[in-house]
This record gives sequence, structure tokens and C-alpha cells, in this order.
Amino acid sequence: MLRLRPFDTATEAGRSKERLRRAAMTTVTSGVAKAIGILASLISVPLTYRYLGPERYGIWMVLISIIAAMSFADLGIGNGLMNAVSEAYGKDDHRLAQEYVTSALVLMLLIGAVLAVAGAVGYPVVPWPRVLNVKSQAAAAEGARAFLVLYASFVVGLPLGVVARAQAGLQKAYTGQLVNALGSMLSLAAILVVVWLRGSLTWLVLSLLSTGIVATLFNGWLLFREFPWLLPARHAFSRVAAKKIFHLGILFFVLQCAFVLAYTSDNIVIAQVLGAAAVAVYAVPQKLFSSVSTVVSMAINPLWPAYGEAIARGDVDWVRRTFWRSLQLTLGITVPFCTTLVLIGPWILRVAVGKSFRAPLSLLVALAVWAVVNSISGAISMLLNGAGVLKQQTWQVVIASLCNLALSIYLTLRFGVIGVCLGSAITQVFITFPIYAGLLGNLFTKLSRVKYAASVGQGAVLEAAWPVEN
Repeated sequence: MLRLRPFDTATEAGRSKERLRRAAMTTVTSGVAKAIGILASLISVPLTYRYLGPERYGIWMVLISIIAAMSFADLGIGNGLMNAVSEAYGKDDHRLAQEYVTSALVLMLLIGAVLAVAGAVGYPVVPWPRVLNVKSQAAAAEGARAFLVLYASFVVGLPLGVVARAQAGLQKAYTGQLVNALGSMLSLAAILVVVWLRGSLTWLVLSLLSTGIVATLFNGWLLFREFPWLLPARHAFSRVAAKKIFHLGILFFVLQCAFVLAYTSDNIVIAQVLGAAAVAVYAVPQKLFSSVSTVVSMAINPLWPAYGEAIARGDVDWVRRTFWRSLQLTLGITVPFCTTLVLIGPWILRVAVGKSFRAPLSLLVALAVWAVVNSISGAISMLLNGAGVLKQQTWQVVIASLCNLALSIYLTLRFGVIGVCLGSAITQVFITFPIYAGLLGNLFTKLSRVKYAASVGQGAVLEAAWPVEN
């Protein structure tokens, strides 16, 4: 499937091969982009740390953390756009796709405008020495200026994010991944120039972020050059399209928030129950097993928009076949990888962290089980997301996240650090998986109706079998 020339999409067999080709291309380019990003970080982190010094480098990390906490500011509209574009692409409706992109851009511009006003009002009154926890007024002032640049770049980047999400909806994310790799190299070059010129922290942040914006603009040029009918236009704005994208976005936003509550609170639970010293015992080996989830995500995530496009075309057999194969692929990656990490994990940790660090074997086994269970859940979510089964997922994730948090606290009190892993795994197996089974059953029933409608050529019947809001 790794070839540059696309397959003929005039037939169902050709479309099947083309979807898999694009998914494979996205997986490979994503791996390349991540590798280049990691390499750039390995060079830039020690370089900037030595250049800035501990205090100013710490300020930089604090500012990045503040912006990272605002990553949900798009209210899920990016994911909603990806779903909508994949649906329009599956219907070969260029006008509808343009309406979705234009309407999403308007929504993002409105959010950006609100954030810009909020920033302009709040910036002068923020107690920067206290926020950055520095005593020097000069350091606080430099940090404040750097944050202003960082915040402005974040606001500008919100509407530009429409490019990557539309690209993903067209299953062309591999182009964006290659551009991201180029952006990482440009950012490294910019950092080297600023360090050579002895620039301030503000200039360092500006050079780093401006290269990312340039890369995004270049990516947008590539996208609209290949798909000129997708270019936003004033006449293409649609209130109906904007309402749909906003509705989908809010559902994705709630899903993301619930997921963060459930599965990023482990360190907080351990710190509050067992003390801060126990966090390292869990967090260090957890990083080891999270690499497995990263590999699985790179392989499975490109199927999300492919499912949406295939359902819109009525290529139901491909959806079924690909879904079951994705589960097999997930198990084929996670089970041997996690088993290997359980066996050689203690040696890896001793080499990486030091002989004094010891992680209990029970913790490694629990992390392995959780990694397998979580990856299976992720593969199922890709199909449900692509099919637009969001309302039911939202309730499921909210309920599961609350149960997981309570169970993790209880089990951590009883069994120590492995309690958070056990809580997450038990919640997935006994709450999430049964609900997923019901959702998948309903979904496959709908897909059968879609297939029948498509086979008899009844477009109206197909729309009734697969309503827009799902």
C-alpha cells in the first residue's frame, strides 16, 4: 500500500485500496515527523537550556504549559470539521465540503477574536512575578513579553488549524505530517540563529512559533492547490453547516474533557493518596508503556476519517472488514510489545534511570494490561468517531471517567501505585466495553440498512438509514 500513485477510485475495490494506502502513508509520515521532532528536541533542549539558564528556561516551560492547558480552546470544532468533510467527500459533494470549511473557519475566527479580546484585557493585570514564581522584575517582564508572543501565535493558529483538520477529513494527513517535519527542521534552524545572535527569550519564542505558522500556511497552499473547490469563500458560509460543526465539536469537546479527567489524573491520585515520592515509581515505567499506545495510535487514527467517507459512500463491507482487522492489528502490536516490556522493562529502567530505581513487577504487568485494554478501546473509538456515534459515547465516557476516578482512589488506597492501572482497566472492561458492544451492535445494524439502500440505489432511503446527526 505504500506507493505514491493513487488507486482508481471508480470501483469499491479501488476505493478500498486507496483508503488503506492513504492510512498507511499517514502512519509512516507520522512516524517520520515524530522521529524528526524528537531529534530536533534532543538538539534544541540542551542548547536552549544552556543558553537561557535554569530560570529563563523554566519560565519558557511554564509558558508552554499554560498554552498547552488551552489546547481545548477550539471547542472540538476541528474534530467536528474532520467528520463533516469526510462525509461530504464520501458524497462527492464539493459544495458541501466548501461550506463546512468556510463555516468552521468563521467559527474559529470568532473564538480567536474572543480570546484576543480576553488576552488584551487580562494581560496588563496578570501578576507575572507570582504566576512565573520569579523574584526578578526583569525576568518577569521578559516572561510576560514572551507569553504575549506565545499567546498571539496561539490565537492566530486557531483558524489556521482548519487546514490540518480539512486535510485529515480528505485522508490526506500525510501531506501535513511531511510539512510538520519540515516545520521542526525550520524551528531548529531558527533557534540556532537566535542563539548565535544572542537574542532574548521573546525572540526565541517568536522565531520558534513563526516557523510553525509559515509551515501551516505552506500546508494550506498545498491543500487548496490540490483541492481548489475547498477554498473558503464568503458565499460558502452556511448557518446550517456552522450549526452542525459546532454541535459535533461540543460533543468532541466533552469527550476530550472527560477523557482528560479519567486518564490523566493518575499522577494526581497517587500524589494525594501515597505522596509525591510515589509518583515517580508509577510515572517512569508508565512512559515506557505509553510508547506502545503511541505506535498503535499512529496505525489506527488514520482510519477515523476513512470510516466516515466509506459510510457516506455506502462501502459497508470495507468498514466491517477494516474494523475487525484493526482490532487484530491492535492486538498484534500491543500483546507482544507489552509482554516484551514486562520481561525487559526492569533492565531498561535500570539503564535509563539508574540502578537505584526499581519498579514492582506487579506494576509492569498492570501497565501492560492497561495498555492492551486502552488500545482496544481506541480502535473501537475510531469507528464510532468516524460514524458520528458521539452522543452515546459522550455519556459513556462521562460515566466511565467518574467511576474510574473513584475506583482508582479506592484501589490505590488498598494496593498502592498499581491501583490506578487496575481502576482504569476494570472500568474499561466492565463499563466501557459492554456499552461499546451495544453501540457497535446498533451501528452494524444501521450499516446493513445503509448497504441495502445503496444496493437498490435509493438515496432517500440511505439518508433515512444514516441520518446526518447519527
